[in-house]
Amino acid sequence: MNGVRIRRLGSTDHLIEAADLLIRFFREEQFDTPDHVIRRNAATMAGLDNCGLFIAESDGRAIAVATVSLEFGIEFGWGAEMGDLYVLPEWRGKGVSRQLVSAIENFIIERGVTTYQITLTPYAQDARDLKAFYARMGFDGEGRLILAKKL
Repeated sequence: MNGVRIRRLGSTDHLIEAADLLIRFFREEQFDTPDHVIRRNAATMAGLDNCGLFIAESDGRAIAVATVSLEFGIEFGWGAEMGDLYVLPEWRGKGVSRQLVSAIENFIIERGVTTYQITLTPYAQDARDLKAFYARMGFDGEGRLILAKKL
């Protein structure tokens, strides 16, 4: 896509636009994570070698954001989870998501990742049929159920 630039942010980058997009994403997805926590965690993520905070920009303006975190496990060795992917509504359907996913895949392949996953919330699935969207990019369900516990 012409005019769109994808880049990974680091700890010395200006993170306000990326954090603002993440906050907008969390509100649209109906998460209640406080803004200051999202900003703090985005700053932490940008400084970690085993994580990636990516933005898509057009004309110097952030239009999309994506995150990925690596982990090591017995079953697959290095794996990763794409935790967030958000594109401004006016940019949806223009290939920006695919560009972000490609950048994430390049990042994790360079680090020896053999498999990665995404987690879809029931809200996201009902609102946008994201299972079909991600299936077109090669993701497939394994039938696993992910349970979470807040600490």
